[in-house]
Amino acid sequence: MTEKTFEEALQELESKVAALSAGHLPLADALRTYEEGVALVRLCTERLDEAELTVRRLAGE
Repeated sequence: MTEKTFEEALQELESKVAALSAGHLPLADALRTYEEGVALVRLCTERLDEAELTVRRLAGE
């Protein structure tokens, strides 16, 4: 299985935020969705950090 791209992770995160914001999930589902969202935030942050490092390297820093 391939890792999610930043765009895929962000889209999935936005979907989970919308589901949580609607307030219609049972507690167990809401907690699972929240936990998955936290993991997606971490993944997005990693991808952004990697991109920033690449830009810095290309800029000669």
